[in-house]
Amino acid sequence: MHLYSAGEGTAPIHDRALESGQDEQLSGFVTPTDRVIGLGYEHNTDYIWLRLAPGDRLITVKRGIKELWYDYSLPEAFRMPEGQTGDLAVRSFNRMVYVVMPSTGAIGLVTRYGEVLESFVPGNEARSIGGLAWDQVNDHLLVLETETGEVVAYDVSGTEVDRTRLQGAINAQSLAYDSNRARFYVPLAEVGWLGEFDAEGRLRDRLAWPEGMIAVDAGQRSLVRVF
Repeated sequence: MHLYSAGEGTAPIHDRALESGQDEQLSGFVTPTDRVIGLGYEHNTDYIWLRLAPGDRLITVKRGIKELWYDYSLPEAFRMPEGQTGDLAVRSFNRMVYVVMPSTGAIGLVTRYGEVLESFVPGNEARSIGGLAWDQVNDHLLVLETETGEVVAYDVSGTEVDRTRLQGAINAQSLAYDSNRARFYVPLAEVGWLGEFDAEGRLRDRLAWPEGMIAVDAGQRSLVRVF
């Protein structure tokens, strides 16, 4: 299992192996004026998806060969307010990209080829979304609510199936999920730390969170690549 993180343009993309602690850095994909506000990893293709402020641009880095693969401009409706994050998640089954919209509670759908589909509101619940991740094992979209600190799981129809309150002071700006071990990763309110939470929302570990990092995702490397 690996954690992927990125932030300000001067900071590289980090690829951290949880078991060994090895930290590989990928540089040169964002400029010093860029700010990554969302990140998603797709293990079948080994793509790292990055959303750049103000949120209307998506780029994709093919991690294994360290090449820029896709670069899309999104419609004006995707632009986030200044200083606000806008996380994303990738569903491995069809490699659909789910993107937080500035409209309260709305999520935009983008195909891997950059086609923008109709947005939707999971559970028809208006709220501020701080992070997105995908449970690849159960095929559920995970939504981190900013105000409550809860992670809400939805099936592909947008129906709520589970809800977990994270027990600790967090900075709800991004969400990662280890689908195999059922572990949530969220930046803590204490600067410099990333929290690892179990399936019941209990804080199990604190990991160093490099300065300048904003967005995080988790993913297991696949031996088979799908293009």
